[in-house]
Parts: sequence; C-alpha cells; structure tokens
Amino acid sequence: MSDPVLPTPEALAGAWRLQRFVYRWPDGRERAPLGEAAGQLLYQLDDVGRPGRMAVQVVARQRPPLDLGSDASLAAHFQSGFAYGGDWSLSGRAVHHDVDIASLPFWEGARLTREVTLEADRLVLATDAPSPQLPEGGYTTILEWTRDAL
Repeated sequence: MSDPVLPTPEALAGAWRLQRFVYRWPDGRERAPLGEAAGQLLYQLDDVGRPGRMAVQVVARQRPPLDLGSDASLAAHFQSGFAYGGDWSLSGRAVHHDVDIASLPFWEGARLTREVTLEADRLVLATDAPSPQLPEGGYTTILEWTRDAL
C-alpha cells in the first residue's frame, strides 16, 4: 500500500464499495454491528469540481425474511442498516456530511464528520461519535471502502 494522501474532492469523487464495518475499542476489540455488511458510498462533484452531493447505504447481508404483518419483523429490518444523503465538504483530513435525508430521522439536519484515510483505491472513514446502535460510545466506528469500478 502507498502512503496515505491528503484527500481532495477529486480523489474522493466516485463510487465506493463497503469492505468492512466495525466498532473498535482502544484495547483492539472489534464488533461488527451488522455482522457481514454490504454498502455503497457515492461522492459527486458540482459543475465546477467542488464537493457536491453524497449518498451512503449500509445493510446487513444476512436478514430474515420480511413479514409485513409483524411489527417485530419490521423493526428488525429497520435496525439492519442505514442510509443518508446530503451535501459534503472537506476540511483537511475530515469529510463532513451535511445530511438532509436519512433512514434515521434524527440524522436529518446533522453534520456527520468522518476522519479520512485515503490510500490509492482504499478509503477508510472513522469517527469516535457514538452510534445509534451502541450509544454509550467509547469506541471508533470504522468503515473501509474500495473504489468501485463502474
């Protein structure tokens, strides 16, 4: 792998495929909150090459059959992933997602900031902000992506 580079809008623009989604504690322990997960991340540039729109979707690969007549089944499916979109911007090694639509309503209107590590076609987004699935915090959320060849 090459050395991490300072991210630029051009370097982040495009489609990314999720490789790994984990919570990591300072002692090295990890937990995959969705088990094996799948996801896609899109960063678009505006007409003059500046950050424009972004969208992300992450889901558990293993989900039980959906029973539309069961509140428990509907709740389990709601908890098996997340999606949001909005504008994005860069500030040094931080990417900011200014969310205007989300599967979790309390993310709407929020700025979600992620630390960026970019090495060739590998992107890692990390945050120590607590996740809705594990609100007590104390860990870093890590999402590892590879560039998706369209």
